[in-house]
Amino acid sequence: MLVNLAMLFAFLGWGVVMPRLVRRGIDAMRLMTWGLPLPLLLLFGNVALGGAAGAVHWALWCVACTFVSVSQPAVGAAFPAMLAGRALSAFNLVIFAGVFCIQWGIGLLIDGLRALGLPEAEAFRLAFAAFGLCCVVAYIWFLRVGRSGADNPG
Repeated sequence: MLVNLAMLFAFLGWGVVMPRLVRRGIDAMRLMTWGLPLPLLLLFGNVALGGAAGAVHWALWCVACTFVSVSQPAVGAAFPAMLAGRALSAFNLVIFAGVFCIQWGIGLLIDGLRALGLPEAEAFRLAFAAFGLCCVVAYIWFLRVGRSGADNPG
């Protein structure tokens, strides 16, 4: 429940804060560039803590992950009004499919590590560490390639 309440207030906070940030010239790309290292650090901190990472630690990680949510309004704004709905529908489809694949992959990795004889807690730690490394690679890609593809002249 703590994680869900934290997420609820995080999304509410973005709804309040984001228009003010945009008026100050801080767009979604800049905010994600600055903000995405935080959930990475918190994830690796939770992995290092192992069983000592409690609901508060995971809630902080989940809240920090909401930095990526500011991309959705940016997607809608990147397209003409008559195409924004289609773009956002495609974005949502990709997000849902991607989250499913990530969760499924983490589960498969945990099952595979358990089959190799690792204790359950260690299998979870290694699976989340692997997820974190994949996130670091994705963030590096975002910094190097993603920014150049962010502008939509159409």
